Amino acid sequence: MTKPTLATVSLGGCEGCHISLLDAGDGLLALLEVVDLVHSPFSGSAQIPAHVDVVMVEGAVTNDEDLRQLREARAAAGTLVAIGSCAVLGGIGGLRNLSPLEDVMAVSFQGAAKSELLPRLTANVHPVTDFVDVDMSLPGCAPETHLIVAALSAAIAGEPFELPQRNLCFECHRTKALMLEHSSEFLSDSVFAVMELEDIDPDACLLEQGVMCMGPVTREGCGAPCTAANVPCRGCGGASRPDFEQGGKAVDALAAILPAGAIMYMEDLIGTGYRFSMPVSVFPSATVSKGGADE
Repeated sequence: MTKPTLATVSLGGCEGCHISLLDAGDGLLALLEVVDLVHSPFSGSAQIPAHVDVVMVEGAVTNDEDLRQLREARAAAGTLVAIGSCAVLGGIGGLRNLSPLEDVMAVSFQGAAKSELLPRLTANVHPVTDFVDVDMSLPGCAPETHLIVAALSAAIAGEPFELPQRNLCFECHRTKALMLEHSSEFLSDSVFAVMELEDIDPDACLLEQGVMCMGPVTREGCGAPCTAANVPCRGCGGASRPDFEQGGKAVDALAAILPAGAIMYMEDLIGTGYRFSMPVSVFPSATVSKGGADE
């Protein structure tokens, strides 16, 4: 019996989603028992086959070569699966959308001539959905290994893969003693970065300790490993609901429990609220980028 085929493609990013897939161990071996891996950054030919049953794409569209590979993958794929925050949301690299491309180039090359061998950067960083239709998405930086295997297994079997709709606080182990109580008082008088505090209670809600955490506006599903390690959620899972604008919703939600003035004067409010989701926010439409080749 002929096995269905699987290909994986990496666009602009760190290839962390591929590393997460490789970390699956037995889960990856079980997946490879039911599919033929015909193309990936680590094996197979340089050219994706003309038809593949399932194609996994990680990374954002950052240059012309990314766009070429993405369109090639879409043309070949029976089912296209976008994996990771870069592919689904635009990712951390999308913060460059705040600056015109000519400024980015000036800082990056410091006056040196850009080689013609390098692909031309797009004016903005884009999630893959800006250019092609996607059949299944799994955000995260990187998504948990078992979730990538589950998403690919569902795609191969032709079954749906549903993302959770609740926020990360539901699966965070930390005790919320005050978060859900009505009060006219703020939970904390100040907003801190995690490195600004000498001591952090490992079992109490980080927001109740004044630490900026994106948990209330970020999709659950990862198991909250960051908060378990005494690090606040950074929002890599994307908004908990598709109608939320993640950064704006974060300010809206947190202003009810933390001093609004302290939030607005945070040194990097944009980088906190839109660390992974800038390209899918309202900002790209308000930003004038020059010198690029977006289509």
